[in-house]
Amino acid sequence: MKILVETGIVGEIPVLSAAPAEANTLPVVFYICGYGSNKESGLSIAYQLARAGFFVVSFDPWLHGERFDERIFRAAEPEFGGIYPPETGLDIGYVFYQVIHRCLADVQTLIAHYASDPRADVTRCGVTGHSMGAYASFLVFANLPQMLAAVPMMGIPSFDRRWQDILDECSYSNAEWAAAIAALPEETQARSTFIRAIDPQPLLASAAPRALLVMNGDFDSDQPKSYSIYTYRALREAWAENPANLTLAIYPAGHVVNDMMERDLVQWFGRHLRA
Repeated sequence: MKILVETGIVGEIPVLSAAPAEANTLPVVFYICGYGSNKESGLSIAYQLARAGFFVVSFDPWLHGERFDERIFRAAEPEFGGIYPPETGLDIGYVFYQVIHRCLADVQTLIAHYASDPRADVTRCGVTGHSMGAYASFLVFANLPQMLAAVPMMGIPSFDRRWQDILDECSYSNAEWAAAIAALPEETQARSTFIRAIDPQPLLASAAPRALLVMNGDFDSDQPKSYSIYTYRALREAWAENPANLTLAIYPAGHVVNDMMERDLVQWFGRHLRA
């Protein structure tokens, strides 16, 4: 089978697409990269999905890849808007959530663009991504009903809870950090309000019975699996009539995507997106 890989620009969004060379009206899967990465990081998954009969679109999120801006790594510096002690990671964390929020608008733009492409069936879409891309996948899946299936890999669905936990971890572990955070109540409240407003967790139950496979690593200290376990418990009732459409898979891995995950991802989309 010949796989056609193309790159281009849609509006201001750099894209990489992969599809069988003779593609005709295939389901669409969007891939969203991890923080600091780029659209090319999705090539392995895009290739496997294209071989399975999907039209795959990987894109550079805001501030990433061809849209790179050094603030993603320097957000803690005052000239880039930093307000917290750099060691807390809070300023970069806030930019992290801003990028995720922009991914939702980017996917909407891409859906509108590919609606006129005869190779793509944008009424049958899926979304996946690693780390930051998993966060964004939860957000896109929760907000866009044409997303019939999602596979967030190594991310967290509860944005607000994770942010509040990190604030507490910083405050409880270091007195100087606690004082610095306490000295910025209005700024911290504003950032917390933004993150709470985009949190997909309250919307996920209404996505049932669309197909959601949540992947986490048993040894992932970067994005702990406990958040997905709590979410899965809360969502099972919403999927009670279609339990096979909601799965939590915890792999013996750290903060990585391995061959087993890629295999399961392709099978999941094949089961739930193919007509």
